[in-house]
Amino acid sequence: MGESRNHVKMHIWTGIFVSGVGISAIGDFIYLVAINVFVLNQTHSAPAVAGLWVVSRIAALIVGPWAGSITDRFPRRTQLIIIEFSRAVLIGILPLLSHLVLIYIILFLLGVCSTFFGNLFLPYQTLLIPGGSRKRVNSIVSTLRYSAFLTGPAIAGVLLIHANASIPLWLDAVSFLASATSFILLPNLGVPQASTERKRLWRTVFTDWRTAFEFLRQNRLFTVLFCLNAVVSIFALTADTQEVVFAKQALHLRQLGYGMMVTAAGIGFVSGALLLSVIAKTVHVTWLIGIGTLLNALGYLLYALSHSFWWAVVGLIILGIFGSSASVGFTTYTQKVMPVSHMGRINSVVGPPQQLLNIVFILLGGFIATWLGVRCLMIGITFLMSLAALTISFIVFAERSRAKPRHLTSGDW
Repeated sequence: MGESRNHVKMHIWTGIFVSGVGISAIGDFIYLVAINVFVLNQTHSAPAVAGLWVVSRIAALIVGPWAGSITDRFPRRTQLIIIEFSRAVLIGILPLLSHLVLIYIILFLLGVCSTFFGNLFLPYQTLLIPGGSRKRVNSIVSTLRYSAFLTGPAIAGVLLIHANASIPLWLDAVSFLASATSFILLPNLGVPQASTERKRLWRTVFTDWRTAFEFLRQNRLFTVLFCLNAVVSIFALTADTQEVVFAKQALHLRQLGYGMMVTAAGIGFVSGALLLSVIAKTVHVTWLIGIGTLLNALGYLLYALSHSFWWAVVGLIILGIFGSSASVGFTTYTQKVMPVSHMGRINSVVGPPQQLLNIVFILLGGFIATWLGVRCLMIGITFLMSLAALTISFIVFAERSRAKPRHLTSGDW
């Protein structure tokens, strides 16, 4: 009876958790559309709009190196509730502002909140969801997030037609309130790793960095796969930032054609995540990481080589379907290998360098596209992405061929 009751309770908690994630994800994509329109209406300046993306990344670079030292030491659910309420208040304030400096300050604080949330979400999710259900729940979470990629901008577009940008922003604030409420209804899990020694903050951070680097040194397989996956992600982001330029200059598409391409990629991601949520128990993490990453990269390469709309769509659907599989596989692998008690600290070491490289490659990609042409950039960077993905595939299948992988049982790997 007690076991059955716990089983029912776990299903309820999982339902609340994924519902909160879904609502928050829709709000995120409503925000992405609304904030650009809002800043453009307030400033009538394209550089001011471009600055939106810079501010959030600057916040991540400043806060990221030490955020994990805080998130690992205090109750995670409490921190998640505070962050979601803070984001709701900050976004609710935005429509009341008119001065660009004040808007940027709010956006910086939102970037700080996002950085802390990123350090907290995966550890809490790992504690909440039992090991045997993680692949399926990760797939459902991915389905909700990728679905929000399609529905969020559509909702924002309808609201912007019939109202100003303030309404979507306030709706986004409500979504964060709903997310905060969902965490209130969930249990407080995990024992905070608070230090009994009184140290200065910088000494604590340096100690945590050493701990994180020691984990990476001892878990070389994870470190190699993480670095290669980061390379694939950086190349993919660089290609994504040139997507509209590629559509117009290389494929000679108009706005409608570009919109249909973006929709095709979204459908691919949703389809892949939805299918995986159904068959998750029968698919090993090896296949999700190895085959998913490789076919995702090949989808990007096919897209870069395409000379027609339909071939581009085929490439985007392939990269979407298998990109979601790779994401779920790597998330599940991370949950298995990385200790929950140190997830925030390890993320503080590996996150900021990746953010910095994202900025460098985005700028470098724009320069190369201007110098050599956008098609040369896309083919070159997707070819390098495919080589990195092929290396990942070789490593994970070689590891699986061993009798007992170091970190995962044969059933998980």
